[in-house]
Amino acid sequence: MELDQRDQVVLAEGARLALDRWSRRLGAPAAQPGLLALLDRHAARIREALGGRVDAVNLAAYADGVADTAAARGWTLPDGGVIDWRQAPWPAVHLLAVCRLAQ
Repeated sequence: MELDQRDQVVLAEGARLALDRWSRRLGAPAAQPGLLALLDRHAARIREALGGRVDAVNLAAYADGVADTAAARGWTLPDGGVIDWRQAPWPAVHLLAVCRLAQ
């Protein structure tokens, strides 16, 4: 099914809103060399998983899949959304990498 231009714009806007929501929920951790290197590795895996098609729609769909899978395995964001990035769980780091790619 081919989307017309208006539908594509609406889909892209919805994807950006979803990614912005993840960014707000995860917060902006202080730049830590170890975390930045880890985020770069996660970003490379995400690019590979998306076959290089790194746009808002694909990133938002990917983030939903990661979050759904992690939730099915019992992961949730901590109360208040405050994450200790020095010991952050894999889903949080991966979702933060998605958000960085979206920027």
